[in-house]
Parts: sequence; structure tokens; C-alpha cells
Amino acid sequence: MDFLATSAILLVFAAVFGVLNERYLGLQSTIGLMLLALLTAVVFGVLKATGVIENLGWEDALVKQLDLSDVMLNGVLCFMLFAGSAGVKIEGLKENKWVVVTLAIGSTLLACVLIGVILHFTLGWFGITLALTYAFVFGALISPTDPIAALAILKSVGLPQPLEDIINGESLFNDGVGVVLFTVALAFASGSSAMGVGDSVALFLREVLGGISLGLVVGLVTHIMLLRTQDFTNQLMITLATVAMGYSIALHVEVSGPIAMVVAGIFVGNVTAPRIPEKVRLPLRTFWNGIDDLLNSLLFVMLGFVIVLVHNLDLAPLAISIPVAVVVCLVARAISVYLPLAVLCATPVLNADRNRMTGLLTWGGLRGGLAFALALSLPDSPEKPLLVNMTYGVVAVSILIQGSTIGKLFKPAFLNSILNSK
Repeated sequence: MDFLATSAILLVFAAVFGVLNERYLGLQSTIGLMLLALLTAVVFGVLKATGVIENLGWEDALVKQLDLSDVMLNGVLCFMLFAGSAGVKIEGLKENKWVVVTLAIGSTLLACVLIGVILHFTLGWFGITLALTYAFVFGALISPTDPIAALAILKSVGLPQPLEDIINGESLFNDGVGVVLFTVALAFASGSSAMGVGDSVALFLREVLGGISLGLVVGLVTHIMLLRTQDFTNQLMITLATVAMGYSIALHVEVSGPIAMVVAGIFVGNVTAPRIPEKVRLPLRTFWNGIDDLLNSLLFVMLGFVIVLVHNLDLAPLAISIPVAVVVCLVARAISVYLPLAVLCATPVLNADRNRMTGLLTWGGLRGGLAFALALSLPDSPEKPLLVNMTYGVVAVSILIQGSTIGKLFKPAFLNSILNSK
């Protein structure tokens, strides 16, 4: 199956699922698309296994042609992060900067360690062997909240603006932190690295600070070029070119591409956009919003197919490993959020009900395409089937259950009571 046919099939499914969800299910778009893709994949899988449909191979070719790991990490991620961050108001980030930084870095690091340790020993109690180093790899790839899932689902909940700023800021920045942690943890697990703690810290700082610096450069270049033309087509090409080239440079010089794109998006959205004439700014914003929605739809349709149709994981003890991973991730998320919030609430930085805020951030800590992509990018090893399987379970529960119930569990009165006036 060639690339054009693969893309066409994916677009058809996304369009059909979108209409079905809008007319009959009424779920948030991300949730509805993933659910329908998952159900369709299950049906085709059952029909194929029972012999009702023979020689059905297009579904395997579909997801293999568009390798999710490569498509996500080296393709759509840069455009989705730029589009999502361009709509974030910098005033809200400034006001909550210490909360965002603490959650994006501190909570992610703490969650990675907690997940690794708790998962290693808990699986051991059930007779499932997972080396501590690979448990940390899983902790690194699953601990960041996914910005794509969070922005797509949580924006429909109706959060108060300060809470929305905190959750958006954390989800946009902690994926870059997670990618760096994943790189370090995988190097230790595979035995391909002899770097110590100091080298790991240096790598972490290079990725994060380098990503921020590159993002500012990309944002500045985009800013200068956009202000020198008022033609919509030119501005469209400028934004597409600078985002793609900036992410490519980040991969080449080995700094955090996700962080670079988030910084560039915030820069352009807050510094450049207000200086662009409205007649050009509105269609440009509409285009990027459309790109964000389109790529998000295609991504979660692919996720639904990948869960069922790729990677036969018979060796992985599904009935034990997935529930354990789901519970461990929720517990680790709660602890990793509560402790930093307790510290922040003891200072003038944050005046909030930390128990209620912990509940919201724990249940609203959604995982999505980034965790999938990192899991699928793992080199072949005896541990990979188990790690991939647990990732599938955590992401599916996150999107389908947490994402669909967060609006029902956290009512406006509850949300408004979390943050108090300073």
C-alpha cells in the first residue's frame, strides 16, 4: 500500500468517525474518534480471526505504512505543539510560572521515579519480572501528561482561567522533559551509556535550555519575517517553513524539539500575532486551528487501530500488567502532584486547596500519542512487549475513561473552589 492510499484511507475513517460521533455519540472529538477506531479495529480483528473475512491485510499496512513513532516524533508533533501553544496567553503563564515549572519538571521527575520503583516491586509480587532500569524507562515515557490530549479534551471542560493556564503550561512543557528522561533511562537500560549522574544532569540541562534558546530564535525569525509581509499565502508558508525547519534543527543539534516548538508558539502567538493586521491574522489562526484539529483527529484514529492491530503481545500477561500499570500511574501522579503543591501552598506562590487541585491534576493528567510513540520507538528487547502493552492500557484508560468523565466528576462549583484569590 503506497503512502497516498494509506493517507486516503486514514482520512476517510477520520471523516466518517467524526460525523458518526457528532450525530450519534456526542463525545468529545478525541474520545469519540479513538473509541470508534478501536471498536472498528476490534470488529475487523475478530472477523479476520474467525475466518469470516480472509486475507484482510490493509489494516496492518495502514498503520505500518504510517509508522506512528516516526510520524509522531519526527512529523506532526512540531505542528501540533506550535498550534496549541500559540493560543496560550503568556500573561497566565507568567502569573503561574513557578507552579508550571514545578509541575513540568519536579512532578515529572518524581513521577518517573515513583512509577519505576512501585511498578518494579508490584509486578514482582505477581511473578512478573521487569528490571528496575526498564521500569524507569516506562516511568519516563508515561509520566508526562500529553499536551495534545490535554489541550483537546480539557478545553471543553470549562476550567477557570488560572487552572487552564496551569494545566496547559504543564502539559506543553513536561513532554520535552519526559523525552529527555526517556533518552537517559533507555541509555542506562540498554547498557549503551556509561554516563554518570553529572552527565545525565548536563544532558537534561542541554536539552531543556537548548530547546528554550532554539525556540526563542525560531520565534524571533518567524516574527521578523511575518511582519514584513501582509500576504496570507506568504505568512502561511513562513510559519510552516520555520516550524518544520526549527524542529529539524532541534533533532540535528540534539536539543528538545518539543520545548523549542512550545516556546516558538508562545512567542509568535503573544508577540507577533497582535501586530499582524486582523484581515491576515484571522485566516492564519483559522488555518492553524484547522491543522491542529485535523492532525489530532488523524492521530487518535491511528491510536485506535494501533491498539488492536499491531504488535501481537501474547507473551505479556495482560490481565495483570495493564491494571497494575494503570493503578501505579494514577497513584504516582497523585503523589508527584501533591508533594510539590504542598510545598508551593506553604509559600506565597500558590493559594489553593491542594487536595482538590491534586484530584483534578491526577484525573486530568491525560496520556496520549507521545507515550505511544516513545513506547513504539523502543529497540527490540524481551521487555518491549510488556512496556508497549502497559502503555496501550494506560493511554486507553486515560483517553476513554478519564477524558470522558472529568467533566462529570469536576463540576464548576468544585473547580471554582480550588484556587483562592491571593
